[in-house]
Amino acid sequence: MPPPEEAPVPRSEPRPPTDLAPSSGGAARRGPVGRAIDRLARLQDRHPFILLFVAALTVAGCMFLVLRLKLKASLGELLPSSKESVVIADRVAERMPSLSLLIVVAEGSDNEGLQRFVDAAAPELRKIDPKLVAQVDFGVKEAAQFFEDNRFLYAPLDLVQEVHDEVLDRYDYEVMKRADVLLDEPEPPPITEESIKKRIEERTKKSAGAAPGGTEYPDGYYLDPQAHAIAILLRTPLSSGDVDESRQLQKEVREALDRIEPTRFDPTIRIGFTGGLIIGAEDYEQIKNDLAHIGVWGVALILGVVLLYYMRLRTVLAMMFTVGVGSVWTFALAYLLVGYLNNSSGLLFSIVVGNGINFGIIYMARYMEARRTETAAHAIRTAHARTWLSTLAAAAAAATAYGSLVVTDFRGFKHFGIIGGTGMLLCWLATSLCLPAILVVSERIWPLGHGVRDVLRRWYAWLARRELPKVVERPQPGDALRALYGRPFAWIVERAPRTVTVIGVAIGVAALVLACRFVASNPIDYDLYNIRTAPKTGESEARRLNRVVGEFVSRQERNGLAVVTDRLDQVLPLKAALEARRDQAPPDKLPFSDVVTIHDLLPKDQATKIRLVGEVLDRIENAHKKRFITEEEYDKVRKYLPKKALTPVGIAELPEQLARNFEEKDGTRGRLVYIVPTGGRSIWDAHYLVEWADSIRATSLPDGSVVKASGSQVIFADMFLAVLEDAPKAIVVSLLATLALVVVTFRGRRSALWVLGTLGLGLACMVAVLALWPSPSEEPDVARGLRLNFLNFIALPITIGVGADYAINIVQRYLLDRRHPTQPAPGASDTRDDGRSTIARAVAETGGAVVLCSLTTTLGYLALTLSVNLAVRSFGIAAAVGEVSCLVAAVVVLPAALAWREARRRRAAHASAAVSRSGS
Repeated sequence: MPPPEEAPVPRSEPRPPTDLAPSSGGAARRGPVGRAIDRLARLQDRHPFILLFVAALTVAGCMFLVLRLKLKASLGELLPSSKESVVIADRVAERMPSLSLLIVVAEGSDNEGLQRFVDAAAPELRKIDPKLVAQVDFGVKEAAQFFEDNRFLYAPLDLVQEVHDEVLDRYDYEVMKRADVLLDEPEPPPITEESIKKRIEERTKKSAGAAPGGTEYPDGYYLDPQAHAIAILLRTPLSSGDVDESRQLQKEVREALDRIEPTRFDPTIRIGFTGGLIIGAEDYEQIKNDLAHIGVWGVALILGVVLLYYMRLRTVLAMMFTVGVGSVWTFALAYLLVGYLNNSSGLLFSIVVGNGINFGIIYMARYMEARRTETAAHAIRTAHARTWLSTLAAAAAAATAYGSLVVTDFRGFKHFGIIGGTGMLLCWLATSLCLPAILVVSERIWPLGHGVRDVLRRWYAWLARRELPKVVERPQPGDALRALYGRPFAWIVERAPRTVTVIGVAIGVAALVLACRFVASNPIDYDLYNIRTAPKTGESEARRLNRVVGEFVSRQERNGLAVVTDRLDQVLPLKAALEARRDQAPPDKLPFSDVVTIHDLLPKDQATKIRLVGEVLDRIENAHKKRFITEEEYDKVRKYLPKKALTPVGIAELPEQLARNFEEKDGTRGRLVYIVPTGGRSIWDAHYLVEWADSIRATSLPDGSVVKASGSQVIFADMFLAVLEDAPKAIVVSLLATLALVVVTFRGRRSALWVLGTLGLGLACMVAVLALWPSPSEEPDVARGLRLNFLNFIALPITIGVGADYAINIVQRYLLDRRHPTQPAPGASDTRDDGRSTIARAVAETGGAVVLCSLTTTLGYLALTLSVNLAVRSFGIAAAVGEVSCLVAAVVVLPAALAWREARRRRAAHASAAVSRSGS
C-alpha cells in the first residue's frame, strides 16, 4: 500500500477550509446533490484503485466494440436510407452488374512488341480463379468483326441506296449493251473494288467509329501508339473495400504476367495497375489515412498545450487517461447506436477529445487552486462541489449543440450529432468518476509540489512506521506560466472595463450588420469544386496510368447516369419523353445532352437496307455469271459485300462487348437507359447539378407508368439540397435548446442574459469573420467569404452550444465567488467585497482554464485543416473561428461588462451613503 499523502488530521483540530457547495453548512443542511458529492468524494478517496480497475475493465470491453467500427465512405451513407434517391439508387445497384475494373497497363517503346505481349498475357490471365477475374478484355476485335460483317446495315440508307442504284444501273447497261439495244444513254461507272470501297468503307467507318470496333483502336487493341501504352481490362466481382482479396488478385495477375516473361516482347516494358478497383481502394485508404492523420495530430496538439499549461506530466497523463476512457465509451456506444462511421462522423475523434478534455481542465484548475490550502481529499470535494454544475451545464450545452444535428434528414450529420452529443456527456462522466481517483493515487505516490528528496523521505518514514514529515509545497515552474493564460485578461478587465465593454459592443454591432448582409447574400457555396479532395502529395502511379490510358479505355464504359426501366417496351417512350423535356429548355440551359439506349446500337432502316443489299448481291452474282465483270474484279468486289444474305440485327445479336453496358446482373439486355450531362456545363456547379437531377428524377410515360432515376449525381444534389433545408433547422434547434439550458442552469435569473448576450456577440463575430474570409474559389469574380457547404455548416449549431460553455463557466464562477468567496492565500489581500476584484479573480483563475479549454477545442478543429478534403478544411476553419470569437467574448467583453456594472453599483451605493450621512 503506498504511503498516504499526509498524516491524518485529528478531529479536535480545525480542518482546512473545504470550500464546498453553496450550502456547505454541514451534512444536515446539505441537499441531495451535496450529499451525493460527499459520498462520491469519499469513495474516490478511499477506494481509488477499485474505481480505476472497473473503468479499465469497461474500456477493455468497449475496445472490442470500437475495433469493429468500419468506415463507410459511400455518398449514400450520408443521406437517410429512406430517401427516395437512395432507395432508387440501391434498386439500380441491385440490377446493375457489380463488376469493378482492374486495368493492366504496359508501357514500352515497341508497339508491335506490346501487342505480342497482350496476345501472350490474355490466355494466362484467363486461368485466374473466376471468383477474382470474371472477364479478360484485351481489345475490340470481336466488335470490329461484327461491324465488318454488318457494314451495310450500319451504313447510312442514302449510301446503300446510292450503291444499289449504281450497281443496278451498270447491270442494266451491260444487259442492254449485250442485247445491242443501247441508244444514247451515258455509260454508268463500272462495278469495281474502288467504287464500292470508296462509298462503303470510309462512310461506314465514320458511322461506326464512335462505337467499340471503330478506327480509334489500332489493330483492335487498346493501344495508344503515341504514348506506347497498351491496356488489358480485367473485370472482377471484387470492390474497392475488399482490400485483402484485391491484393490477392494483384499478386496473381503479376504471377501470371511473370510466367510469360514480358521483357521478351519489349526490353523496356513497364507494367502497372489502374482502374476503378485500384483508384477506389486508394480513395478509401486515403479517407482512412486522412482521418487517422487528423486524429493523431489533433490529440498531439491538445495534449501538448495541456502539458505547457500545467507543466506537470502527471496532469497530462491523468487527463489523457480520463478523456481516453470517455472517448472509448463514446465510440463503443456509437457502434451500438449507429454501427459504423461515415465521412462526417469519422472526423469526431479529435473533436471529441478536444471538447471532452475541457471538463477535466476545469476540474483540474479548481482542484489545484483548492490544493494550495487544503488536503487532497478536501480539494477533491471542493473541486466536485464548485465545478459539477458548470461542467455539467457545459457538457449538456455541447451535447445539445451536437444533438441539434439529429433533427436533420442528413444521415451523416444525424450520426455526427448522436456520437458527438453522447461523447460530451460520457467524457463529463469519465472526468467526474476517474479523474479524482487518478489524482488520489498520484498524490499517494508523489504528493503534489513535493521534490524527489521529500518523496523519498516520506516513503522511508512510512516503511519505518515513523511519523510522516511535514513538507511545504514548493512553487512549481508551471504556476507562473498558467497565470499567463488568464491574468492578462483579468488585468484588462480591471484597468479599463468601460472601454473594453464599449469597444466590444461596437464590434458586436458592426459584426451583426456584416453577418446579416452575408446571410442575406445567400452564403451557400454553389461551387462544388471547393469541396473536392486535393491530395497534398503528388499524383499516384495508378492515377497517372489512368490518365495515360483513360481516354481510349473510357470509351468502353458508358458515361452518364443509368436509369433502369421495368420493361423493355418502356425504353423508347422514356427516351422520347426525356428528349422532349430537353428540347423545351433554352439552348443555353439544356439539362442534359443525350439519352442513350441499346436501340442506338441497332442499325436503322434494316428492312429497306436488307432488300437493297439483297438486290445488289443478286445483280453482282448475275453480272459475274454473264461475264459483265472479270473474275479478278468479282473477287475484289465480293470482299466488300456481305458473304451471305443479311439478316436483321436485334438486341440479342449484339456482341457482348457492345451490349455490356446495357446488360443487367441477370443477363437481361436493353432495359438500361443512360442520360449524358450537357457539354460545357459542369456537375461541379451545384446550380446545374440540381437542375440536372430534377429533370430526370421522375418521368411519366404515355401508358401512365412513371420511371424514376437516381445515382451518385442525384444523391449529391440531394445532399446539397439537404444543407439548404437542414441548416436553418439545426441552427434554430441548437439555439432554442441552448437558451433553455442556460435559463434552467441559472434558474431564470438575470445572469442567464449575460451568458446569452455573450454567446450572441461571439456568433455575430464568427459569421462576420467568415464573411470577410478569402474565398477558396479560383474565379476572380466570386464574392469573398467562406461560404457554407454540406459539411462546414454544422460549425454554426456546434458553436452555439460549445461557445456557451465559456460564458457559463465564467458567470458561474463569478456568482459562486460572490456568494461563497474563497479564502485568500496566505499573505494575499482580502478583497472579497470588491466587485471588480471578484470578477477579475474569476477571470484570472477560471478564465485561464477556459482559455485552455478553448485552445484544446480550437486545436482539435485546426487539426481538420490538415485534411486533404477541402470541405473538411473549411469545417475546421469555421469551427475554429467560432471558438476564438466566443472565447474572446467570454473572457474579455463579458468580465469587463460585469466589472463596469459592479463599479457603477459601488459608486451609486457610495453616493447614496454619502447622501444619507449628510442628511443625518
